[in-house]
Amino acid sequence: MTSPDPAPRGRYDVVIVGAGPAGLSAAVYAARQGLTTAVVAGSIGGQAMWARHVDNYIGWQLVTGPELMERFREHVSQFDVDCFDGNLVNAIVPAEDGFEVFSREGLSLKAAAVIIATGRAINRLAIPGEDELLGRGVSYCATCDAAFFSGKEVVVVGPGESAADAALQLVRVGATKVTLVNSVPVVAPDAVLEKLADEPRIETRFGGRPVRIEGDGQVAGLVLEVDGAEERIPAAGVFIESGAISASEFAMGLVELNDKGEIVVGKAQQASTPGVYAAGDVTDLFGKQIVLAAGQGARAAMAAGRDLKRR
Repeated sequence: MTSPDPAPRGRYDVVIVGAGPAGLSAAVYAARQGLTTAVVAGSIGGQAMWARHVDNYIGWQLVTGPELMERFREHVSQFDVDCFDGNLVNAIVPAEDGFEVFSREGLSLKAAAVIIATGRAINRLAIPGEDELLGRGVSYCATCDAAFFSGKEVVVVGPGESAADAALQLVRVGATKVTLVNSVPVVAPDAVLEKLADEPRIETRFGGRPVRIEGDGQVAGLVLEVDGAEERIPAAGVFIESGAISASEFAMGLVELNDKGEIVVGKAQQASTPGVYAAGDVTDLFGKQIVLAAGQGARAAMAAGRDLKRR
């Protein structure tokens, strides 16, 4: 990436919105094709910055999310990419032969093509201990972190199928006990509910409201409020599976979104509007993982480069 706060060029071939794994990967692949490229993001790293341990990114047996994203950033810095971090995009407007990207902070960039890689925002519990113990037993991704809790007792909090799947995944990797917590019974397909009922290591606790996560440097338990009284569930980990909100509000009216607010894309990451592509957790594609987001970012940039040459 070029120096901080570069002067915007008159027009870019590609403007990438978002600087997580998908956005940074797209930047490398766009720049390698000789496309004039800009990245616009509120911050560098995205949701991956929350990961205390990453052991499923190929080539890295164990790395923290911030360390991995720093390597991504360093890789992008080897190319002529303008980076406008500290800018939250609030509009993408079709313009003559392309688009104009606007940020809340007043930035305006013109581009022939746009890649949206803004990820998603986790639905947090917003209770004491959640932020302080993030990465120290608090997790928002069972697929990422379940393996670290083999032989331990954990809690899963959530209302739907993702919470049920997380509980089942945790026992598959060796958790000794999983307590599934929610204010109302979990809503999931009958087959999933049957698996929950048949697994002796999974206990369901409905009707309680999480009020705090306890621990001194590491999660030790979750406290629920039940009928006005507090109950403590001992646990080494708390997995929060309360869903997520796709960070794509500014794309409403520009591209097709599904009922979750995710951008619907084709096999080349193309959105419904020609010249707009999307990659990573903001899309409707299955699997919200760093390695998948990076691959989708690469594919989006390759598709954008191909399509620009065809114009």
